[in-house]
Amino acid sequence: MKKSLPKGEAFDPNLHQAVQTVPATEDTPADTIVEVLQEGYKLHDRVLRPTMVIVAQ
Repeated sequence: MKKSLPKGEAFDPNLHQAVQTVPATEDTPADTIVEVLQEGYKLHDRVLRPTMVIVAQ
């Protein structure tokens, strides 16, 4: 089982659940994960629990 902590990575709806969005800036372009609210878990290639995140939009 692997933990998922994708802060700063691109948002992937197959792995992440967007709980909130914030305006994009020069430092955080659109569709970038700004903050992780709850860790997600994967077992091999199967998502057990998506990572709950805040995404720049």
